Amino acid sequence: MTKIIIADDEIHIRLLAQAIFKDMGLDVTLAVDGADAIAKIIQIKPDLIITDVIMPNKSGFEVCKFVRNTPKLAHIPIILLSAMGDEYNKITGFEGGADDYITKPFNIEELKARVKALLFRYARSQPTQKNAAPKETQDGPYTKPDSALGNIETGLPELDACLSGGFPKGSNILLVGAIGRGKSSFSRQFICKGLENGERCLFVAIDDSPKPIRHEIERILNKPLKSFSDSNLIQFVDAYSWAGMENSDEEEPFSVRGVLELNQLSGAIIDASMALGQSVQGKAGGRRVIDSISSLLVNFDLPSAQRFITQITRTAVAFGDVTTLFILEEGTVSEQVLNNIKYVMDGIIEFGEIDGVRSVRVQSMKWTTHSTQWQPILGQS
Repeated sequence: MTKIIIADDEIHIRLLAQAIFKDMGLDVTLAVDGADAIAKIIQIKPDLIITDVIMPNKSGFEVCKFVRNTPKLAHIPIILLSAMGDEYNKITGFEGGADDYITKPFNIEELKARVKALLFRYARSQPTQKNAAPKETQDGPYTKPDSALGNIETGLPELDACLSGGFPKGSNILLVGAIGRGKSSFSRQFICKGLENGERCLFVAIDDSPKPIRHEIERILNKPLKSFSDSNLIQFVDAYSWAGMENSDEEEPFSVRGVLELNQLSGAIIDASMALGQSVQGKAGGRRVIDSISSLLVNFDLPSAQRFITQITRTAVAFGDVTTLFILEEGTVSEQVLNNIKYVMDGIIEFGEIDGVRSVRVQSMKWTTHSTQWQPILGQS
């Protein structure tokens, strides 16, 4: 039976959470403070930890730090549950290694959904004995094993070779690197691979008009994009007009007009997602590209932009395992902001130039084995 530990110094929260998760068929252990939580985590080795932040003896941040610094426990997903909903404490929680941060008073159905999502990913990320994950070597990228998680091809063979065949399905991936190093080109290849496989694809165009993006995708596919649109396999959100100082393309049904506001952008993304079936009801899965979040982080106050990005990442599993790329231009945000964004991502892919050749490497990936070595992108220099 799946085991979880709930740590909170308020008895009514402990009893409420116990009732909620026992009803879900989970084996629940309660802890009254941080020290009690750590002792029970060592003893039980749970599948999930839910901990309050402010507790006697040790805080939830200290519990989180202890788990992440203990090799045999470091893989366990952690949800911080706290009445402190300010951005500073949320960021502190993510920096400490928390997987999610939920503010009290919480919505019971939302809490259950987030617990289900984390348990689902945790269970799928554990290699079976038969298909044990290979260890990284100094000799080159991994050979492609059978993945317990279910990976999808990225559209870039050199990158697939560094992973277990591709991105973990339903993951949120940050693409980082300087301008002109291949991030945008890769995002188009990523969408093309999805369309070739019959997957639903959403492209949120913020720093470029959808029109040239459509042309580039058609060039790669070597066929009109209309055939895929007619089959409801692709939708675009045009949020370019505010950044490009041009009117939105009238051909795009999902457009942000005039001055961009984050709630307008959220609404356009929701509408386009619903049309594709990328929703809680439709659970169509597929692929998404947000190009790029740099403009959001530069042009809006950081808490709002970071909250917007986090909200998108949280829909991945709920929408049927949508794999999402977030593009970030190197040097547009501070190192601290960059680290805050990285904490809510499942993987980081870096594009650069090595010996005059465009190259790619996996900085990190939570849910599958990977090589971190630079790989030249064939045909690009």
